[in-house]
Amino acid sequence: NGPEDEGNPDVDLTEPEEEPDLPMPYGKGQQAPVSCTTLLLGTTTLVGLLVVVILMYTDDGSEGNDTKNTPTSNRPAYIELPTPSMYEDVASPSTQAVFEKSPVSDFVDISPTHPNVQIHARSLTSPSGRSVTMDWSAARVFLEFEGSDVVLAHLQPANLSAYSKNESFWCPHYKTLYERLHAANQPANCPVWFDVWEAYVDGNHTATLFLNTTQTTYALAVGLDPSEKHFVTLFKRTGPKKGGTVFRGFGLRKGASVNKMLPRYLPSRRLEVLGASEENGECALGTPKDFYSSTLESSVVSYGALLGEYFGADYRHSALGSAGLVLAAADKPDSAPYLDFYQRTLYSLPHHPWNFKNFEADVVLIANGITDWGNTQSPDKFMPIFANALAELLHFVRSKYPNAWIILVPWKSIQIRGLTEGVLSYRNKAPNDTKIVMQVLDQSEWPLKYRGCANHPGPLGHLDYANQLVPVIAQLTGWEPLASKAPSFIIP
Repeated sequence: NGPEDEGNPDVDLTEPEEEPDLPMPYGKGQQAPVSCTTLLLGTTTLVGLLVVVILMYTDDGSEGNDTKNTPTSNRPAYIELPTPSMYEDVASPSTQAVFEKSPVSDFVDISPTHPNVQIHARSLTSPSGRSVTMDWSAARVFLEFEGSDVVLAHLQPANLSAYSKNESFWCPHYKTLYERLHAANQPANCPVWFDVWEAYVDGNHTATLFLNTTQTTYALAVGLDPSEKHFVTLFKRTGPKKGGTVFRGFGLRKGASVNKMLPRYLPSRRLEVLGASEENGECALGTPKDFYSSTLESSVVSYGALLGEYFGADYRHSALGSAGLVLAAADKPDSAPYLDFYQRTLYSLPHHPWNFKNFEADVVLIANGITDWGNTQSPDKFMPIFANALAELLHFVRSKYPNAWIILVPWKSIQIRGLTEGVLSYRNKAPNDTKIVMQVLDQSEWPLKYRGCANHPGPLGHLDYANQLVPVIAQLTGWEPLASKAPSFIIP
């Protein structure tokens, strides 16, 4: 949690016809993760494997059927979804009303680099230590204090990306997308394109902060008992293309004290999620009839966050919407190759490489490939190109996390084939790496209520993904769930 300078961006941080006889459940029914060791060293041939996998998981990304049973009735449910009140929008207290009652001089600022402020994110700290910039999804900031009836946060858009800087860059795309989707619930206008944060105080969801260019201070809670200790969490629910956030700390009444907290997560458990828009929770708060906007995005309910909180593992979302390993969405050429962005502290700043020693993952989930396969006209010709790109990504991840379990988590048949080919390409140079497995995420029987907008998972879809991955991670790592099922960002 110590400061860092800009020159050294270190921070504190589908149903099988015949299921095999296995000792414990894996995702859909009793299916185990596909071991990449088995791919090359076992009796299963590549062709046989692909036939089996594609027959078992033939989901084409359709929107499902509400008449079907919910898929969670067919597999164990390990994780409980937070109540909607914990992730749906909440109006924040009036900051203006706070300052009408008390002058600014009644408050003291708590620096973002204060030793008792915990930041869990890739972040870049200014040389002065007075600001910390974050843009990747699911960044979290923790504070415990006493002696103040009000808590404020100083946040403003960093305005880093081309999307937030220039409407002409992204607005035409979303109008075209709107017309293609025939969205019924919203007009065909440009979406809000700044970060959104959630605030939790003492286990209560007290504010949803929609950052804008005219406001720099937000009230998170008012009317608190100053004689009591209070626990605050800020959770960045939007992804890196929203331009990033400059965090300048908290505001408390003069005389308040900031307490030292225990670590929020178990130190031996670290989870990282690589992928695209689904992994960031884009569209999670919408419905299949909604048009995409930042207001419908929430990594609070993303499967990566649900898994991290269930196991008490610190987690990072290194996912980038529309990003491909080779190909980006046709109208977003700045989104590939993904590996270039993955190495950055901030998505929008190429000259600040991330120091991977600041967060050495124990488990890495890799869900890349959907964007690539959605933007190629010749899948067969593209296959070896994609396979080489995935092999390069695997080599890089392994070089940074030599002891981590790497779990490939595809859901679409062509993505499964591409990831399998990529692993085979990787294994040609790393034949002894046995800590890579594949777990296909099944969404073939999802009803509409499991989906958000633009065919992305909604909260129930993310919950189902997480429940499919719990037994896989548990067996590979030996991790046990926390005794409490409430997320750590809620529990003081």
